[in-house]
Amino acid sequence: MGLIKKRNLALALSGGSVRGLAHIGFLEVLEENDIRIDYIVGTSMGALVGGIYAAGKLKEFKKKILKLSKNKIMSLLLSNQIKKGNTDTKGIEKFIKKFIENKKIENLNVGFTAIATDLKTGKEAYLEKGSLLKSISASISIPGVFQPVKMGDMLLVDGGVIDPLPEEYAKEKARKVIAVNALPTKINYKQGGGTFEVLSEVVGIMTNELIGERNVKEKDRLFVQIKTRNIDSFDFKSASRVIKLGRRAARKSLRRIRRLVDS
Repeated sequence: MGLIKKRNLALALSGGSVRGLAHIGFLEVLEENDIRIDYIVGTSMGALVGGIYAAGKLKEFKKKILKLSKNKIMSLLLSNQIKKGNTDTKGIEKFIKKFIENKKIENLNVGFTAIATDLKTGKEAYLEKGSLLKSISASISIPGVFQPVKMGDMLLVDGGVIDPLPEEYAKEKARKVIAVNALPTKINYKQGGGTFEVLSEVVGIMTNELIGERNVKEKDRLFVQIKTRNIDSFDFKSASRVIKLGRRAARKSLRRIRRLVDS
């Protein structure tokens, strides 16, 4: 079997709960400036946003998220699952399915991989075939919030447990990589936070250690940090603000992005 030819440009999108919605704004700016993305590798919220983008439904998703955030519907949906002790992903899957239906990853116009963590092996799972919905669900299954997702012999939870910013795997898929980090560089936990906030910030502490300092110049790779420090993990009321932060980071990095793409 011959070697698989690498694509030109891949995005590696981090997790970050609500902060990860910043990837919407980042992707919008790339599109507006005719910067073609050939492949997306996403973890957690990065997998959700990236998968919906690859399915061609980002505009519809953004519109709905902004509407839901005003009514706190999304946060209520997640909170009610915890209160009832029903922590499966059925509720969130029903919401996501409105945008991606029953699409298969291999049929998307943009190459896509969702990163999850396999509890049986303690290693990364690279989900790049089959159900886009199931793959996203596995990647966003925060431990302690959602039950693990079964896929074949694997028992999967949030990819951020092992790889919060999957740029190394993105390098295997494309010659050039833009790694976009929506996780804050410092944790800003507020005392008195609920279950979601506590669990999310615990994961945040781990992911900060895993990501470390990646803002290092390297040929064919660009690191972009989105400034989300003052955004709470599950504050869906801040969705509009978060998306604008993603746009701001993309515009600020546009010259560097063009240099990378044109090199």
